[in-house]
Amino acid sequence: MKKSIYLFIFALCVLASSCTMMVKGFAKLLVKNYNDYTSTHISDIQIVDLKGKHQTFGDLYNGKTVYLYVWKDKKLSAEHEKEYLLLKERFAKYPDVVFANLCVGSDTSANVNRLVDNDSSAEFRKILKISDPAPFIIGKDGAILSYKGPKPEDKIIVDYVICQAMKGEDGTKSAKRFIRGVNGNSQFKSVKLIEWYTDHFGKAPSNKLSMSLSSTN
Repeated sequence: MKKSIYLFIFALCVLASSCTMMVKGFAKLLVKNYNDYTSTHISDIQIVDLKGKHQTFGDLYNGKTVYLYVWKDKKLSAEHEKEYLLLKERFAKYPDVVFANLCVGSDTSANVNRLVDNDSSAEFRKILKISDPAPFIIGKDGAILSYKGPKPEDKIIVDYVICQAMKGEDGTKSAKRFIRGVNGNSQFKSVKLIEWYTDHFGKAPSNKLSMSLSSTN
């Protein structure tokens, strides 16, 4: 079984309304666990930063929405890296969004943040059941708003979930709203989504949007 399952929602299987409903149902299942740990805050976890200095997560990213990639030993693939860089470029205009990485395994290279294995990280480590690199979205107050959230290659949806996280909304709520707001012809049926897309991407949405959604084991 593949560790990453890609569902090209709305772009495929839209010829029949029943099929569209089924695909939307699968999509909602994929995002239902994003909000599993919204009560878990990681501001106090200690990390070794890129300069080798011990700091708390809160000190490093105070008041920021953090798109945090977490891994043990496996790093991002070349394809992931490409989409990740594109995502960072799209959010460069938002000063309160930060992209960061965190190694929770044995990697001691100088170009990654490393989680310190002490009491401060005990609660966080309990939920880190990841085999592949996994994205988390951390709110400005340190809460986990998206657990194994949308990936960089989850086109459009990942942008929307991050934008809503800037407002303190958890990933399940925002992703489900997004899914509901798209019709069987891969078009926005929500005026608010059209306005968001136009503002974020700097252009009106196309007649047939290209979107995808994936899972992380």
